[in-house]
Amino acid sequence: MLEYSLELNELTANPDDMRAKTVNVVSRNQSAVIDRILQTGAGLTRSDVLSVLEAEKQVIYAMLADGEAVTTDLFNASPGIQGVFTGAEDSFDPKRHRVKIHLSEGAGLRKVEAQVKTKKVLPTQTGAFIASVTDVKSGSANNLLTPGRPLRIYGSKLKVTGDEPSVGVWFKGADGVEIQVDETDIVENKPSEVIVMIPALAAGEWTLRLTTQFSGSGTDAKKPHTAEFGAVLTVPAEPT
Repeated sequence: MLEYSLELNELTANPDDMRAKTVNVVSRNQSAVIDRILQTGAGLTRSDVLSVLEAEKQVIYAMLADGEAVTTDLFNASPGIQGVFTGAEDSFDPKRHRVKIHLSEGAGLRKVEAQVKTKKVLPTQTGAFIASVTDVKSGSANNLLTPGRPLRIYGSKLKVTGDEPSVGVWFKGADGVEIQVDETDIVENKPSEVIVMIPALAAGEWTLRLTTQFSGSGTDAKKPHTAEFGAVLTVPAEPT
């Protein structure tokens, strides 16, 4: 089964468009291919199979090196030349031109495409993710907050970008009060680390969330992604 999940298609104008993302694809090497051949009971040894495969590979290399095209059930390969030639009198120059082998699927592989069975699975973690936070003033990790001082937020796809009203860094109190960090108080804004100045939060417990349209592709995502930190953060009561 070819497993896939669906994710937003950021390349189309329709906000509901999705695209398939293959997941859990197992990669097999030549040794696994030989193992499968030996399981067919063809009476061949591992060295027999390896010798034939190696000989085929070397012959194909030699044919291509001679400027020939190779067509098999698995693939079609042909050499071509890349680069700009300045006039009809110009010739191949390794400093300006290169030979590139062009590959495409063969007739056999095209038949296999129709035989692949697919299975839809739930998507894995995507979008912004907060791994940990550090209160710079106290040095506390994933615990304390010091209002008016920096908080380092570590994770992935955290860069705060986008025009949606929900985009930003937010603190939510135990009483439901939500306070947003002013955008001018975001002093470091990178995908793996965001540093903000902690607002004037009251003593008590707070949860942290970050909402962004950052996608990592150079274009903002259509819909915001929200990451909520799992640990409750605490602003200590003032000393009496």
